[in-house]
Amino acid sequence: MDEQQVERLVKEHGLEAEAARSYLSAADEYNAEEERILGGVFGQVSGPVVELGAGRGEFTRELLGNYLKPGQRLYAVERLDTAAAKLRESITDERLEVINSDSVRLPLPDGAAGLVVSRAALHDFVSDDGDVAAALRDCVRVLAPDGVFLVYDKVSDGFADVERESAEGRMERMNVELAALEGRKCWGLHRSGDYRALLEDLGLGEIMLTLLDTPDFPAYVGMTKKTIEEKRKAYVKRWGNGVNGILDGLYRDFDTLPPRALPMVIAWGRKYD
Repeated sequence: MDEQQVERLVKEHGLEAEAARSYLSAADEYNAEEERILGGVFGQVSGPVVELGAGRGEFTRELLGNYLKPGQRLYAVERLDTAAAKLRESITDERLEVINSDSVRLPLPDGAAGLVVSRAALHDFVSDDGDVAAALRDCVRVLAPDGVFLVYDKVSDGFADVERESAEGRMERMNVELAALEGRKCWGLHRSGDYRALLEDLGLGEIMLTLLDTPDFPAYVGMTKKTIEEKRKAYVKRWGNGVNGILDGLYRDFDTLPPRALPMVIAWGRKYD
């Protein structure tokens, strides 16, 4: 364990040193299990990889550094123009090609990829009708026969009422409420079985699911409040003053909710010819 990380958590979030060490130790175990599972899946794939919703490139960097083989191509798909441009500027790796597109119509030929991966993106998926499967069918088209579709996302397994038992669970409802301000639908939190059903709906087989228990972050509530407050003006600019009621309601609920973390599911299936 890096004591500098301990000191950072103590300084930035006001944690006791022992609580910081306990969290970091649990996070190390989580990360090791994540790498073991993902490494096993990626180790089976030799063709190009497509990453959906690359965003700021956190997972893109992990893919390039930890999972892709030398010379293996990575297509990082990002629908926002500005985010795609920043991604191109920030990562210089000859294996990477940033594609400014959404998942509905990928500018790639049939069977171009050995693996398509989505990490922590589908639960935030927003569309007019909320039909996630429809938005992902083109991703299956670009998979080669025997190619793998892998989803890695937050789920509500283990909670009877996730919004009343977890601050993070309550936070995820905000995304649904913000989408509703635009008259749109956000897929929101689901259980791991729903991801299995999604992969089956996409026509994939040999489906496997692994549930990972995420360590609770004691400073989650304070950190999240600070982050959202910094973005409040931007939220109001985009969604109007109605967003203030949503944020204020979130803050009130946060005062009574524990920082229990949501588990993550790694679900993958194989495309048959």
